[in-house]
Amino acid sequence: MQRRMKIAAALISGIFLLAASLSAKAEASEEPISPEQLAREIQINTQFLAGKSLAKAKTLLEAYDDFAPFGAALLPNGEVKFVWAIKPGELATPETVKLVLNSIRRALRAQADEGRILGSAVIYRHRPNGGGKTEQVNMELEYLTGFAQVLATKYGMVDGKVQYEKGATKPYEPLIFPNKADS
Repeated sequence: MQRRMKIAAALISGIFLLAASLSAKAEASEEPISPEQLAREIQINTQFLAGKSLAKAKTLLEAYDDFAPFGAALLPNGEVKFVWAIKPGELATPETVKLVLNSIRRALRAQADEGRILGSAVIYRHRPNGGGKTEQVNMELEYLTGFAQVLATKYGMVDGKVQYEKGATKPYEPLIFPNKADS
């Protein structure tokens, strides 16, 4: 019970830190954007966010051999801010992973609802059932247009360094920007 209270306190302080650091609102452009320009913007920005997030996951894996789920927000100025429910280096227990994921999603959703972010990523480590050797980093990528896909990237450790393989993507129902998918 004390562990859950500590996690809840950490989640609340992490959410407040995120809210305080995301002060700029996304501004709408005056000029119309063509569908091709919009598709290119989504691709460039989500690839940028995925790259920053995978680099952070790699750093955590190399430093700690594991990581608790975390989030990332793409700000209108191109900056990426990370969202932590549990301090880097500390691990979520199997019982608290769902709580951590939901807290990160709620924090990102609140920022999306306020129009403060352009994109989001929720990053977590996936371990196959049955203790298989294949490990991967999963990332739920979303963009303010309602674009949403999961990127799954398998990895291995070579001389203490993470080596990613080519990732695979799959669309999913948006959780951070759900209202944009219908518009």
